[in-house]
Amino acid sequence: MAPTRVILMSCGSYNPPTNMHLRMFEIARDHLHRMGTHVVVGGVISPVHDAYAKKELASATHRCSMLRLALQNNDWIRLSTWETRQNCWTKTRLCLQHHQNLLNSILSNSNDIKHHMQIEDIDWIPENVRNSSDNTPIQIKLLCGADLLESFGICGLWLEEDIDAIVGEHGLVVITREGSNPNKFIYDSDILSKHMHNICIVTEWIPNEVSSTRIRRALKRSESVRYLVQDSVIDYIYKNEIYDTKTMDITIKLELPSPNANNYLHIEPRYLNAFLTPSPSDVTMGSPSPTEIISAVSIDVPDAVLCKNLQNVVGAAEAREQFINALTVDNGNVRHVASKAPAYPGQAKQIVIASENGVVRIVDEDTTKPACLL
Repeated sequence: MAPTRVILMSCGSYNPPTNMHLRMFEIARDHLHRMGTHVVVGGVISPVHDAYAKKELASATHRCSMLRLALQNNDWIRLSTWETRQNCWTKTRLCLQHHQNLLNSILSNSNDIKHHMQIEDIDWIPENVRNSSDNTPIQIKLLCGADLLESFGICGLWLEEDIDAIVGEHGLVVITREGSNPNKFIYDSDILSKHMHNICIVTEWIPNEVSSTRIRRALKRSESVRYLVQDSVIDYIYKNEIYDTKTMDITIKLELPSPNANNYLHIEPRYLNAFLTPSPSDVTMGSPSPTEIISAVSIDVPDAVLCKNLQNVVGAAEAREQFINALTVDNGNVRHVASKAPAYPGQAKQIVIASENGVVRIVDEDTTKPACLL
């Protein structure tokens, strides 16, 4: 018997979309192909409507934009905005049924559907399916994690007829998580046991507990989420100040010996922590190149943040205490700090901070030696 053609569909908040959301599709496709019972022809993500009213839920406009960025280099997973464009929140059962009905109409070569539907309504359907004369049925299956499966057992959260329709008419592909036992949960449920043949359990052998909730928490605390979320999505979050994030910008002025060689280097917000917090190698590095002198650093960051990060390079506890005490002495509009820490190659000895315009100037006491960035 020929394997069943399927499209994997995932519904959820995607607030924000993480790499694990995309990873689930890859894990499920690999498993189904390995079993030889199904051929995955596509994947679709359907973010929930704003009316879902989940805590800290970003607007559908932002979530769809982030998903487009996350999927821009993906060749088989697509975004469906149908759910977000409805007048209210749509049940998962109705969302699955809508997409299945639309897909069936496309497969039946209904010209009325193809010519009268807006592109955003059918753009989630793979192009080779839309343009193919092959009308072999394609089944939409709900892709989910073990937590969604277990939510079927929460009293009052799901209607039994909805569970019966979702599992019986469409089917589930469940990605396990560490500590879960979906097979036992299915066995203990009368409804799920009845449709056990239509539930595929996929084991994730590389545990990854990344969640949107943890990503939002890290963002609010100004912690790095790189490699957990697509870089383009991180940039979008900071640019639009979603999840209480604030864009912090750094511009470095580089002055070269040539009179016409003034340049400015812009550092993106997501690299701010790496820039302000030096690594141990910054203390023991060799002398700076004589051909490039960093004479001024303009930092649009509160003094408290700057002070905290500059403390790390002073070194010994005694020197750090002297540094902090000196920083509190305000001599007019300019605060002058003379570090008493041992001199290391490439370490500046004086720091001048102009409090009015936020400019930090790093100067070496020996004018014959260039100063460098801490």
